[in-house]
Amino acid sequence: MRHYETLYIISAELADEEIQQKAAEYEGVLTERGAQMVKVDHWGRRKLAYPIKKQPKGYYVLMEYGAEPAAVAELERRFKIDEAILRYLTVKLKDKFDPSAVEAAQASSPPPEPQDSQPEQPTTAEDHSSTPEDSQPNTQG
Repeated sequence: MRHYETLYIISAELADEEIQQKAAEYEGVLTERGAQMVKVDHWGRRKLAYPIKKQPKGYYVLMEYGAEPAAVAELERRFKIDEAILRYLTVKLKDKFDPSAVEAAQASSPPPEPQDSQPEQPTTAEDHSSTPEDSQPNTQG
């Protein structure tokens, strides 16, 4: 069993209950095949960096788990078929999955602070204070 992390983006055009059903379905694909879930983080609806399948927003879900390669292959096969999945990425974190080490690491780390689902607005030049050197006119020719 190997340690994996999968991030996937569901179409934000779906209703909230449909999105939750999709997320539960894909978690079920793994658990039915013997995977051990470490965590499932729902990041929520976010603006995409660029449109994917003509959609400006997507619902992000991050799963961390231990599974056999065949379970991951089945998960990705289903992602390819499902038109509601905009993108996905699976990363193998380690060759060996040690559930006791993962539980110990989770117990020692503080829980993550909740993040706002809206991306931060870019700062403008007016937001930064300038130093006297910055405001001097350029006298070199």
